[in-house]
Amino acid sequence: MKTLPKAGVVPVAAAFIQWDFSMPEQIDTRAYLRFKPDPLEYAQVAIQSGGDGFTPEFVALIVEESPISGCGLIAHNYPGIEEGTECRVKIGRLAPLRAQVMWRKSMEWDLMRLGLKFLE
Repeated sequence: MKTLPKAGVVPVAAAFIQWDFSMPEQIDTRAYLRFKPDPLEYAQVAIQSGGDGFTPEFVALIVEESPISGCGLIAHNYPGIEEGTECRVKIGRLAPLRAQVMWRKSMEWDLMRLGLKFLE
C-alpha cells in the first residue's frame, strides 16, 4: 500500500515540474470554436471562379477548422491572394465553398498563413 507524502513534502519526480500560472497574453474572442483537422486532410483553393466547375490553383495544409465560420491554412506564397480576396475552397471530401481571405501572414521559407471565412 502506498503512503501519501506528508504536508510540505514534494515527491522527487514532481520537483522538476515547473508550473506556469500566468495569464495568456491574448484572450481568444472568436465567435466559434476551432478544432484541429484530420491529419491527412488538405484544402484545395481556386481564386479564379470559372463557371460551375472547380479547378484548384494550389493546395494548402489545414491548420484549424470551424464548422460554421471558416478555417486556417498554410501554403506556399501564391500571387493574387490578399486580404479581402474571394475564392473557392474544397476541404477534404466536402463540396467547394465560397470563402473570403480575412487575413494573410507571411511566414518563413516562402510560406503564407491564411484565415478564411466561409461565405455560404
